[in-house]
Amino acid sequence: RATTAGMNRRDEPGASTSSSSTLVALIDGDCALCSGYARLVSALDGKGAVYFETQQSDAGRALLKRCGMPTDLSSIVVVEVSPKGKAVGYVRSTAVLRTFLALGAPWSALYLTVAIPEFIRDGVYGLVAKHRYSVFGTNGGRCALPDAVTRRRIGRKLPAGLLD
Repeated sequence: RATTAGMNRRDEPGASTSSSSTLVALIDGDCALCSGYARLVSALDGKGAVYFETQQSDAGRALLKRCGMPTDLSSIVVVEVSPKGKAVGYVRSTAVLRTFLALGAPWSALYLTVAIPEFIRDGVYGLVAKHRYSVFGTNGGRCALPDAVTRRRIGRKLPAGLLD
């Protein structure tokens, strides 16, 4: 589901990310599954289309607040900001699918699963999220994103105007 806090709403299945939009994936920095997801996306993202920030960071909290997104670490949050500064936030399964859409072919084909009813997608997402610490573990209170590509994207300065 997209939340916009008075901004553009795009949650229809055919929505596409603009190549000029900025996509920020906000993850739980202590979650091993979330860190693994960021490493995977970074490895697949040859064009550097996706920024990463932890939800626990100052910039992450500010972006969550700007878009009216949950701050309880219950979901990955993806925020897409247009060149004019209009922000759209996505959570749960839609957030994950928006990330793959931004990667381009062949990974963007995974976005077609948005046709599966949201209550089913988010039901599966909820089960995984509920048990993620017990199954995948934690990062011991620190963000565990060791490879150089991901380190350049985690905590890098977000584009000007994004948090205004």
